[in-house]
Amino acid sequence: MRKFLLNISKIFWPDLENFTEQRQVIGVGNVFFFLYTFPLTIFSTIWLARQTDWQVFVENWPVLLLMAGLMLLFSKLNFFTIVEIHPGTYANADSSFSGVMLWSALLLFGPSILWIPWVGKLLELIWQYGKATTTASRWVYLRVFTLYNAGVILTALASITLYQRWGGIIPIAGLALPEVALALEVIVIQAVLFGFIYSGFILYIVWAQSILTTVQSRRRILFFLVLVLGLPFLAYPFGILGAGIYSQNGAFGLLFFNSGLCMVAILARQLSRTSESSRQQSRQLEQLELLSRDIINGPPDASELSAYLAKHVPAMFPSGRVIIWVEPDEFLLRHPESWHPGVARFWNWYRENGTTTSYQAEEQLPWRDEKDNHSPLLVAPIFEVETGNPIGAIYVELQMLVQPWNERTLQGLFPAVNALAAQVASALRQAQVYEEAILLNRTAQELEFASEIQASFLPDKIPIMPGWELAVTILPAREMAGDFFDFIPLENGNLGILIADVTDKGVGPALYMALSRTLIRTYAIEYEFDPDTVFFAANGRILKDARARLFVTAFFGVLDQQTGILTYSNAGHNPPYLLRANSGEVEPLHATGMPIGIEEDAFWDQEQIQLEPGDMLLLYTDGIPDAVNKDGAFFDETQMVEAAMANFDAPAHEIQAAIIDLVFQFAGEVPQIDDITLMVLKRDPLLEPFGEIRPEGILQQE
Repeated sequence: MRKFLLNISKIFWPDLENFTEQRQVIGVGNVFFFLYTFPLTIFSTIWLARQTDWQVFVENWPVLLLMAGLMLLFSKLNFFTIVEIHPGTYANADSSFSGVMLWSALLLFGPSILWIPWVGKLLELIWQYGKATTTASRWVYLRVFTLYNAGVILTALASITLYQRWGGIIPIAGLALPEVALALEVIVIQAVLFGFIYSGFILYIVWAQSILTTVQSRRRILFFLVLVLGLPFLAYPFGILGAGIYSQNGAFGLLFFNSGLCMVAILARQLSRTSESSRQQSRQLEQLELLSRDIINGPPDASELSAYLAKHVPAMFPSGRVIIWVEPDEFLLRHPESWHPGVARFWNWYRENGTTTSYQAEEQLPWRDEKDNHSPLLVAPIFEVETGNPIGAIYVELQMLVQPWNERTLQGLFPAVNALAAQVASALRQAQVYEEAILLNRTAQELEFASEIQASFLPDKIPIMPGWELAVTILPAREMAGDFFDFIPLENGNLGILIADVTDKGVGPALYMALSRTLIRTYAIEYEFDPDTVFFAANGRILKDARARLFVTAFFGVLDQQTGILTYSNAGHNPPYLLRANSGEVEPLHATGMPIGIEEDAFWDQEQIQLEPGDMLLLYTDGIPDAVNKDGAFFDETQMVEAAMANFDAPAHEIQAAIIDLVFQFAGEVPQIDDITLMVLKRDPLLEPFGEIRPEGILQQE
């Protein structure tokens, strides 16, 4: 059947073959029902011409002119109802009190007055046809004209002819029961004939909807059919009353009757608009709430957002087409899916000028150079939640229903489309936050794992050194530290002591720290008595293998546990302090060369000191002197030395704890800005030490 109708329609409109399925179905309906009703229009026109008494217009032209004006007035004051046949698919049924005036005129002057609506519809066709810009709209206007003539003019002509043949008097004599009953009978006959002629068109609409949509509701379709067929005839019987009043009271009675009818028409029209507006708002609120629930209960990554929008948005508006689009080029919703709009030109204009706005069908669209035919439409921006910048838009083309889409009715949809835009923006922001949280969590896990790996490079125990105390702690400012230390066992019971600091903090310096620690440890074993050579060899290798443009400050010394002699080199590191037990003097061990990793041909000197029984050596990184308090003042290294002197007789780990506590008391609530490493070496032949790591992270010996 579909192919058959298409082949017939293509004879009169060849371009139909190139249309989409939806446009084909609509176009075939317009062409076919024009062909179906055109012969009936010709027949009704010839029949009307033969039945016309032109003398009626000559003798009664003032009254007929008044009735024609009232017909026109009532046709403009139409009332309507809009039915949602399927979700997002609407149809309308409308009527007016012009039928009251038509039947009043028929019962007073006979079939001749049917030329008034006939000519009116012809003039309307001529005006609309000349204004039309597309072939599709011209076929619509032709179909409306012939279907009206077949459904209204022909059925009214047949009914009034039966009225006369069955003894009905024109003009009607009054409102006696036999006269009223006969008039009602022929009005019912017209309704039956009207339903018969229109039934094919209505069934085609139902059939077309079953093709274009997968969801069907027989109850809604049946309700729509009853409205379309019955609504225009609800007011027709009152035409008998109008005719009877005119027969008994003349033109004054007719005007009085129609003034009241006009007030009812205005109220009915306003009620239609209010009812439809209320229905739309309720529907919009319902769908917005359902959409919000789906978004809240759905995956936080917005992977189902497009499905939720497709489920709820088409039902929110009486829309023919709608897109929801976000940068750079993503359609969250395209309805219908067969529609492939180009948004580049629209978005280039709207991104700079866009606010929520509407355009009526006759208005020029500012992003188009030429004026073309378009449906009434709404556009609303989608703003990024954090920045407030436009990142997309909602574009809604509305169906051309009987409801007038003027500035007021279009603006009535603004709250719903703005709320929809806000929900979309919120869902996109939620997805972004979720993605960032996943990334941060993954990064935190990776950093935690990297921190564990880095910690594995540090000694888990200090060496056992009879007659010596050794305590050390490292407090990273971040997950990864640039500071490091090491204890390197050498021949003859000697011990290599290393403390170092890589510039900067984070993952990169931590990797650099691992490389530097490995190289220094390797060369320390190879050149165990020459700290200067260790730095020279490590420096050359670092500059050859690493291109990170970082450098390392380091202090490396070789301790002879038996004699207390410490042979060391200081590569630009903070000078350790040697505190003498006997004299109370403090000797800084200054740098003997530049930091490692700067110049390939750099050299370092080495020095020796003698640690006597009771002497103490403090080794630290710049996290201690770089500690800042709320006033912006830096921690003074002399405070560290004074704290050590004040606790000179205490064990090494207590001296270390006292210094760390002093640093954090000085900083107060100001966060730590650099890694802190502190090592305390103390010679005391009275102790028999052992090494361990305490849970709080302080590596110490007592």
